[in-house]
Amino acid sequence: MSREIVVRNYRIGDLEDIKEILSEYPSPTGRVWSENMVEEMMSDALREQPGGVFVAAMSGKIVGFAIVMYRDWFNIAYLDYIQVKTDQINKGVGHRLIEKCVNWAREKSARMIYTETGKNNERAIKFYQRHGFKITGYIPDYYQKGLDAVILVNKLS
Repeated sequence: MSREIVVRNYRIGDLEDIKEILSEYPSPTGRVWSENMVEEMMSDALREQPGGVFVAAMSGKIVGFAIVMYRDWFNIAYLDYIQVKTDQINKGVGHRLIEKCVNWAREKSARMIYTETGKNNERAIKFYQRHGFKITGYIPDYYQKGLDAVILVNKLS
């Protein structure tokens, strides 16, 4: 049986799988993802950047997703979200998703792609650094009091 990871654009039928993935994680603000929060996040992303929402599938099952936004005014891309099912971590899913997002940003001729994560999220910080992102700063109390954001940037040009 093939364990090939296929990354493709989001389809409406993927929403339930994304809800399932997010149910495994608290939101960065510490709140639990409600169905309405997930639906609103996906609706906003699809309205703003329909071509920048991707899912990763293995054997036809959605095991991860990513949202990337291109900001034409600044000629940059923002990696808004990337998440992988907990039982698929360290199996290449995140790598394939971030690779897709970076390549998508390059196709848009973005100068850079940036993201942020919680200062306490060492796994994510190391993941981004392995993919060419560098820490460029912090935003105090970004997610909640006492939880700073780490800003990471990958210069593409």
